[in-house]
Amino acid sequence: MSDAIYSPDVVIVGGGVAGLTVALNLAPRKVCVITKSSLGINTSSSWAQGGIAAAVSKDDSNESHINDTLTTAKGLANIDAIKEVVNNAKGIIDDLEGYGVNFDKNEDGTFNLGLEGAHSFNRIIRSKGDSSGLEIMRGLIEKVKKSDHITVLENVSIDRIMTEKNTIYGVIGRFTDDNVPDSNVIIQSSHVVLATGGLGGIFANTTNPRSSYGEGVALASHAGATLTDMEFVQFHPTGLDFGLDPTPLATEAIRGEGAYLVNQDEERFMFGIHPDHELAPRDLIAQNIFKQIEKGNSVFLDCRHMGSNFNTRFPQVSSYCENADLDPERDLLPIIPVAHYHIGGVKTDLKGQTSVEGLWCCGEVAATGIHGANRLASNSLLESLVFAKIVANEINKKNIKKDIHISSKFIKIFKEKTKNKIRAKKYIWQLRSSMMRNLGIVRNKDSIIRGLNDVLKIERESKGLSAKLNDMILVSKFIIIGAYLRRESRGCHLRSDYQDTDEDFIKHFDIKYSEIDGYIKTILDSTISEVDEKLVS
Repeated sequence: MSDAIYSPDVVIVGGGVAGLTVALNLAPRKVCVITKSSLGINTSSSWAQGGIAAAVSKDDSNESHINDTLTTAKGLANIDAIKEVVNNAKGIIDDLEGYGVNFDKNEDGTFNLGLEGAHSFNRIIRSKGDSSGLEIMRGLIEKVKKSDHITVLENVSIDRIMTEKNTIYGVIGRFTDDNVPDSNVIIQSSHVVLATGGLGGIFANTTNPRSSYGEGVALASHAGATLTDMEFVQFHPTGLDFGLDPTPLATEAIRGEGAYLVNQDEERFMFGIHPDHELAPRDLIAQNIFKQIEKGNSVFLDCRHMGSNFNTRFPQVSSYCENADLDPERDLLPIIPVAHYHIGGVKTDLKGQTSVEGLWCCGEVAATGIHGANRLASNSLLESLVFAKIVANEINKKNIKKDIHISSKFIKIFKEKTKNKIRAKKYIWQLRSSMMRNLGIVRNKDSIIRGLNDVLKIERESKGLSAKLNDMILVSKFIIIGAYLRRESRGCHLRSDYQDTDEDFIKHFDIKYSEIDGYIKTILDSTISEVDEKLVS
């Protein structure tokens, strides 16, 4: 079968909230949106239970929202990025309502605002309690389907961004549907937007879809882009421990409405740890749940006192519980911390531009600087939406090259398809288990080196088996390098051998694909001084 070739003005990799928002705001430019599955299926955006943080109540203010974000970020946030996002929150809500998105409201027409951890006010705008992502995606997808300038390519996995001499030529990939004959998918464009989501699938316990394994980070790094803050992986405290993969999430909004965190003795162990108890910052709660588990305790979410309408307030969580034969009004719900959100990623400026001209990023794959070392709840959808509009506006200012053609030498490279999927799955699970065990909530030098050795062993044994596995190995290396270099505990990066926050580490670690081998050698040699200066930005 001949290759499928497209030549839009802009190609967007990813069909979640960020990708679709970019596409809508690029009109009338011709846009091609690429998704690995059917549009709206298996995206972190669709699974998002929390809402959008916005200071819309009369008692609240943008200044308070900014301060809460700064406090949670533990000294590493970019204040300009925070202001850009927070100050545009109200406009984003207006945009979504214009797309037909329905948010929960009171009888007087005001928003029924929820409270989540580390927020000073009720400022979480939600839909159907715990179905915000699903409702936002519904509105965006309906708008996309009515937009003539957007072409959606479903069931396509991108293998590489094509660059030469720091110039973008487009992307090349393949159909993921086994029923489609073997052929390349070639999209030629001078502007590529990555909106691929996160990398929680690198870890054995995660709330992320299986398709979230750091694809965008891998693509950008191969294209020569700079990555940053790769060590900061946020673990959500309340994954529902029902033995499922991915792990169902119990939204923080449940604790915002009064749920308790208890151990098997029904002790509320967050008392004495933080004055906000169950609404302390996520990093602190996740770390204390981990400590309970280390002691041999089981940890639960206690909703039994919250009233008889739990299922109408939190329909998604109620559905998960029903499938596990548990009733939140009667039973304690077993929980574990789970990989939920990657704070680092592809380094961008405040326009969403990466270090490679013509390569843009927004959403979870991007490291804009807003989250610092720890993300404030319900800031992620907001950040995705704000920066998606910014990226679209910036591309709209650019001249679009019309004579882009991907060289045949690139096409030949990617004719080979993934081989031996059964063997690849075995290695993928080994990698995920090792990353959870060694680079999870608590790390130290020994566990980091064990994790690196595991990854290198898997790489040697699995070479050529799977493009997905190759990406996961690469992304794991980036996380390991960042975790090794940050010799302190800060935000969601906790090292048991460096338990204090160190003022000398109020800095970011940047890394490129071309530098990996040197850093790995340094780690295995257990020295660090020679690379410190090189990585600090």
